Amino acid sequence: MPVLPSGRFVDITADRARFHAGRAGLRVKAKTPHVHLYALVDILVEHPRVTGATRRIDFSGHTLADVGWLRKWDDKDREFFTAWVREAPQFRVIEQARRRLLAEEVKPREYVFDYPERLYSSLRTRVGQLNLPRAKAPQWRQTLVNLQNDGIRLEELEWSGILGVLDGLSEDRVIDKAVITDSMDFSAIRPRLSHELVCAQGCSLPFVEVAQKLKGYQLQQAGLPVGDDDIGVIRLSSEEPSYKIGVLWPGGRTISAGTFSAWFVLGPYGEAITDGTSKKRKLFESQDRAIEVAKSNALRNGRVRCDMVENARYDYMTLHGGTQYREWLVTLPEYAHTHFSGHYFERNILAHIRTKIRETQNGERVLFVEELQSDWHQALARRAARGIIPRAPFRNDWAALAMKLMLLHVVAEDLDGIAWANGKIHELRYDKPLPPLRRLYDKTIPGAFNRLMKPWGVKMIGHGLFDTRSPWLCAVRDRDVWRVKGGGGKFSTRARYTKYEAMRVVQRHSKAVTMTFPMVLINDDIRAHITTQGLPLFGSKIFMPSEERNP
Repeated sequence: MPVLPSGRFVDITADRARFHAGRAGLRVKAKTPHVHLYALVDILVEHPRVTGATRRIDFSGHTLADVGWLRKWDDKDREFFTAWVREAPQFRVIEQARRRLLAEEVKPREYVFDYPERLYSSLRTRVGQLNLPRAKAPQWRQTLVNLQNDGIRLEELEWSGILGVLDGLSEDRVIDKAVITDSMDFSAIRPRLSHELVCAQGCSLPFVEVAQKLKGYQLQQAGLPVGDDDIGVIRLSSEEPSYKIGVLWPGGRTISAGTFSAWFVLGPYGEAITDGTSKKRKLFESQDRAIEVAKSNALRNGRVRCDMVENARYDYMTLHGGTQYREWLVTLPEYAHTHFSGHYFERNILAHIRTKIRETQNGERVLFVEELQSDWHQALARRAARGIIPRAPFRNDWAALAMKLMLLHVVAEDLDGIAWANGKIHELRYDKPLPPLRRLYDKTIPGAFNRLMKPWGVKMIGHGLFDTRSPWLCAVRDRDVWRVKGGGGKFSTRARYTKYEAMRVVQRHSKAVTMTFPMVLINDDIRAHITTQGLPLFGSKIFMPSEERNP
């Protein structure tokens, strides 16, 4: 790791190459110029340290292609870094981006939801309702500050930028209300909601068993290295797309049991297919290997498409039961500062949410929030005094914002409501007391829903009954293998399982139970309002038309 002339440590990494390629729409090929890979390689830098703090190297938020950012460096630092990047070891690191992308047959992609577009500014709405067509800057400022008494959050005032605009104007200037509302700008903190899709594991070519002989000259025309007397027998064939799997009979004689078999694959045009690693390798040791080669070739050339399913990195950290597991990311892509968390590769993740669809014993279908977390705000809480982590918006509202986005999903999917795991469940999952999580799940989230539902007279229902299994055990990753532990040390296995084997162990040793979880059911009035009006970006102040208000 080099040291710049200024004394800062710096490095590069291609670990996030797929992420950058997906966001930039860059398709990397074997002949893609080396310099084009710069957009896929992150620059790591040393964070400023306070006295006594350990050295911390982290993502800078920039790639090698961000020349505008590099121009801001000191001339000596920039010249040193530019020369260093061109050296052989760094050349190989950059080329890792190419190898990572070429090695992936099917690249995960994002599904982006439009729910954030349904979040409106309560501040802009309330200003529009004011009977104050124009006023001087100081009067407008005081009026806006006083709106806190009407449920407007100070944080919304600050992030709207309007207070800074007013502070920069002459005190004698008269300003129209339209100028005030038009000057509010939340684009930098507008959230984005997405989840990642990956190729389904069950994707395969539709082979059927056949028996068809091919003579030596036919095999030679296909490009196979065989003699005139050799015979090929097609054993498997797929009609659409057209692939054939066959076995070679040297000299036209059937291969006896236990003798090495030579299998081949013929593509849609009758050509012999290689395994992608060598243009010369056209014969394979087994039928299974030949099927893998055919499938890989079909995927690589777009001749077969697999179903895309939701990515499930942390599905092992869920209660038993339920369907449609999803991992949602709430990000701030336009925010000027950059923060990366330890769970996902995305930039500026404000919160990540893990959900399932569950059914209560009364038959209500609800969106069940297994976990809600903000690594960004947790990092700020731990390192607030160091000034390392950039300031994050929605300091007091991130959990409510995430649940409002999930509520919009509930309405869009015509579910009956929303429920979530309480603090006790999370303490069982992590096998230790967690007061911050108790506050989040047992106070913060219920309080946000109670305030949000107040205009309709709806209160949180605390008696949603769900069938599941006792959550006293959990799967734990130990390097590349998994183990199971729980019960305060009463149960523990060796690290010897795959993830799904560990999940089955958890299920096998956990008894079936019925558990009660906090839940909010959505009535027709709430559903209609959310559909037509949306929900507030900040806070829980609902500005309802008079005909919707409860008498």
